[in-house]
Amino acid sequence: MVTVEDFKYVLTLWNGHKIPGLIERDIKVDLESNKIIAIAGSRRSGKTYVMFQCMNDLLKKGVKKDNILYINFENERLVGITAINLDDLLIAHRELFNSDGIMYVFLDEIQIVENWDKWVRKIYDTGKYRVIVTGSSSELLSSEIATSLAGRNLTYIVYPFSFKEYVDAQGLKINKLQKYSFEKGVILKAMNDFLEFGSFPEIAMTSSISRKLEILSSYFDAIFFKDIVRRYGIRDVGDLNIFLKILSSSYASYFSSVKLFNYFKSTGRKISRVTLLNFLDYSRSVFLVSLLEKYEKSVRKRISMQSKTYIIDTGISRLFSDIDKGRALENAVFIELSRRKESIESINYFKIKSGKEVDFIVGGKNGEIIQVSYEVSLLSTRSRETSALVEAAKGLGLKSGKIITYDYEGEELIDGILIHYIPFWAWALYDTKQK
Repeated sequence: MVTVEDFKYVLTLWNGHKIPGLIERDIKVDLESNKIIAIAGSRRSGKTYVMFQCMNDLLKKGVKKDNILYINFENERLVGITAINLDDLLIAHRELFNSDGIMYVFLDEIQIVENWDKWVRKIYDTGKYRVIVTGSSSELLSSEIATSLAGRNLTYIVYPFSFKEYVDAQGLKINKLQKYSFEKGVILKAMNDFLEFGSFPEIAMTSSISRKLEILSSYFDAIFFKDIVRRYGIRDVGDLNIFLKILSSSYASYFSSVKLFNYFKSTGRKISRVTLLNFLDYSRSVFLVSLLEKYEKSVRKRISMQSKTYIIDTGISRLFSDIDKGRALENAVFIELSRRKESIESINYFKIKSGKEVDFIVGGKNGEIIQVSYEVSLLSTRSRETSALVEAAKGLGLKSGKIITYDYEGEELIDGILIHYIPFWAWALYDTKQK
């Protein structure tokens, strides 16, 4: 059982550490909002450092450190903790520190604590606490939690580094004029590394390829054992292991439970389609993958159509297969679009009656259509990509479309539709539609 003394030990350790210097993340948390702040995202994406960024902002505004409480529930002294123990956390803090006024309570990896939401709601309702929580599970986003918190929560999703954050972390100074200079090679090398090894913060700060792969392997193991096996009580981990490796290698493509079922059957492994779909839900719940639905006006049709899967970070895939640069680029675009997405916006793929497909339609019928093509120098490739965009634009009543490329830039007017070709790095760093 976790005691007051356990909390005192953990809080004393925290108080003895200086809040570390940080690479500024693009995410801006509204600490003045009278809401419970939930910071969610995949393991090792930087949620804790976003918390630290919030703490530094508070200190700059004159909030005393004694009024900032931080605790990470993955500490070994807190094993077995439940919501019943959490009142002791506040008792321990009052005994150790001289706080007055509003308390800012930062609770890291809160999903470990059973019934945490009820306790958080209780202290929030007193009006004396501003509560900020993080978690590696979509429990922080679920309808059950939203119902329990009764509209009191404001949720932010933390992704691995954006390309902008990635180049900043490496100390690279990139400007628009570099595309005309010999320094362009620096940009392309950074982009190649970004696509091949991903952009988890620790990876971005590591130069050794073997070390990158070791770190990524440890992340996968943590997601596998801690976030999925332990949380969902899975006994036959062999099937799950195979499933996750296939899923991680098949990003930016359609998900088919039928094909997976037939594959498992061909290898002599007995597994149901229901179990495979459950595995997919578990992978989504821990932010390993996201699903992209087809654009349809009817919700029923949209749900019934086949979805595409995208992985949170292509570095995970690098553990199991070589990187397909075309799919990696598409995946990077999807993650960046997800990062930028406003709450009212939608992201879908678009299927035209002719059978052609546009990779992304953002914001519905009157929004933006985006194609991703790693290489468009070949006339046949460019024609295939532009014909889908032109047909889609005409059908939707749009005047333009966008093709995000590896390194090609330009514009082209086709049948009255303006096609913009934009290199990924330029789009990611300087596109005018910002988050």
